[in-house]
Amino acid sequence: MELKTLDIFCEIIDNYGDIGVVYRIAKELDKIFPNSKIRVFLNRLEEFKKINSQVKDTPCQIIDGIEYITFDYVQKKAKELSTSQVIIEAFGCKIPDEYMEIAYGNSELLINLEYLSAEDWIEDFHLQSSPLGKEKLKKVFFMPGFTEKSGGIIADSNYLERIEKVIKNRDFYTKKYLGNIENRDKKIVGTLFSYEKNFTTLFEEVKKLDREVVILAMGEKTQESLKKIFEKNLIEDFRNSLKYGKIEVRFLEFLNQEEYEELINVVDFNFVRGEDSFIRAVLTGKPCMWHIYCQEDYAHMDKIEGFLDKYKRVIKGFATEEFLVNMEKFFKDYNFRKENSLELGKESYLYFFENLTEIEKNNSIFRDFLIQKCNLINKLKDFIEKY
Repeated sequence: MELKTLDIFCEIIDNYGDIGVVYRIAKELDKIFPNSKIRVFLNRLEEFKKINSQVKDTPCQIIDGIEYITFDYVQKKAKELSTSQVIIEAFGCKIPDEYMEIAYGNSELLINLEYLSAEDWIEDFHLQSSPLGKEKLKKVFFMPGFTEKSGGIIADSNYLERIEKVIKNRDFYTKKYLGNIENRDKKIVGTLFSYEKNFTTLFEEVKKLDREVVILAMGEKTQESLKKIFEKNLIEDFRNSLKYGKIEVRFLEFLNQEEYEELINVVDFNFVRGEDSFIRAVLTGKPCMWHIYCQEDYAHMDKIEGFLDKYKRVIKGFATEEFLVNMEKFFKDYNFRKENSLELGKESYLYFFENLTEIEKNNSIFRDFLIQKCNLINKLKDFIEKY
């Protein structure tokens, strides 16, 4: 198929991950298919405005050659807008009926881009079609994952080039984001981005290290969780930062997507939440921990199990058994919870912070595998062109 037009639909619920993924994919496909017209349809703009300062409160706008349109606008103007040759339905969102009624007879391919999963069953489901029962439009499921047979992960060239730029200009970016940290080379510095969580154990254990640690707290839920913990502990308050023994916590303002990607590549470790931020962290090759979105009946733990299985499969020939056991335990303990709350978990942080060098060595091996064998962008491009 020669791609002429592409529409991407995204229904934002209550986080930045969905729009973060769609924004990233749209930019990359625009780069790959420069002669194609690409439009992105969003149910709301609040989160998009946070990650991209160019976004305005208008129902229809063009940013860097890509047209962004609200659901309200397409519902009113569906006939005028018409539909595209290929449609990407991100994360099972509900595409407005006014658009779909035209798409059934006008469009050729509807790709249902699912959420990232590490479970084995997605390999069999990936690229399976589902009859829509109306006219010529066909629907295909695209299943992101951590294996060659899945849809892969988003290792877009824009981000990989940004990583390379940060590495080549490390002094500049270190000064940009960490310039106000005294004796930076003698301290461990990392980001913390989470859902609601009790980090009391983190602070109690990190105090035992022989180096000072600076934690850059990001996001409202992270910062609120920390403040509630600090209310119960004696701390030193230095306006935008808090001191607790050897630990300094700095509360960061919201960063746009590009700034966040630069920052996580100059620090020593990243604790992240959700799927998009996790993949960004994995692609740094640096030590990281994933706070996965909590699901009913501990369904999220199946995803953690699946990820660990794929991770261990790739690095098994390079990592020690002790490493594999300890990292598996940390991932599971960190995420084992019935709901997001300030209930104290059972995870221990010491192994992670005492073995940052070994973690980075093994994570770099896993990162290289994903970039070379599991690039979702390349897989999506190839599928559309061969369709």
